[in-house]
Amino acid sequence: MRFLKLLILFHALFVVIASAQDTSSTEASYDEGSFLNRDKHWKLTVPIWIPGFRGDFTYGDISLEGEDGTDPGDPTDPPEGGGNIFSRLFNSSSFLKFFFMGRVAYSSDKFIIELDSFSGRVGNRVEFALNNKEIATAEFFSLLTRLIAGYSFYEFENKSHSLRLTAYGYTGLRVHYIELTSNLNRTVRSLNLNKSWGEVLFGLKSRLALNDWMFRLQVDIGGFNKNNNFSYMLQAVCAYRLSNLLSIKLGWTDWDVKYRGNVKDEELTLNVHLSGPNAGVTFHL
Repeated sequence: MRFLKLLILFHALFVVIASAQDTSSTEASYDEGSFLNRDKHWKLTVPIWIPGFRGDFTYGDISLEGEDGTDPGDPTDPPEGGGNIFSRLFNSSSFLKFFFMGRVAYSSDKFIIELDSFSGRVGNRVEFALNNKEIATAEFFSLLTRLIAGYSFYEFENKSHSLRLTAYGYTGLRVHYIELTSNLNRTVRSLNLNKSWGEVLFGLKSRLALNDWMFRLQVDIGGFNKNNNFSYMLQAVCAYRLSNLLSIKLGWTDWDVKYRGNVKDEELTLNVHLSGPNAGVTFHL
């Protein structure tokens, strides 16, 4: 629950900043391209996400681990202290092919509706160290779609109308789709399966608008069904408004999924954590 505590801490910090602002004016006067302006209700964001990958999946006797192994050194050297010779003969490395995120959002004075999607492919390869020939590969593809609806339960705007702090509570549905594949020497496909499931989620979002700048912290958790399946997503974003139509954003996203279930009479266990920066452009319509 440390992520919820972090959200509360940021929310408190926003309130302190808001309370310290100038309160000399009482009439609202917003620039057309300011984040304080409520004239634009639709947002379309097209960023690129480049995360790191930690975790593993297991299915029957096939597994994928998401962290690179240590440098095996010269495989022809004898292992020190009676070490495992196999760790020096075989190299294991992880790879990330792509990860992409898109988001459509609608907001009114109090309500928000958002739809976003994440997709990517990560994997692991094993090579024979003596000739660097690939022996086997395993890949994990994931598509996540999230639909949320929320309501503003707290809003503060200073009297000079240069700052607005808004806090939302929301609920929604998160749908996971995964594909797991494994190839032996690129000739025999030893694993090819897919699985999808949905889960209800609950979350909190704090948004601090400072004229042309906007800071957002958002966290939600889902799952709570059988087999202790669980997921969460944490996002921190800083955005700058370039014009009435465009803004740019930089942020960080953490996405964690834990899942256990049966697929084709075999037990599938997922423990995946994706974390990394994202940057993109938002169109305000």
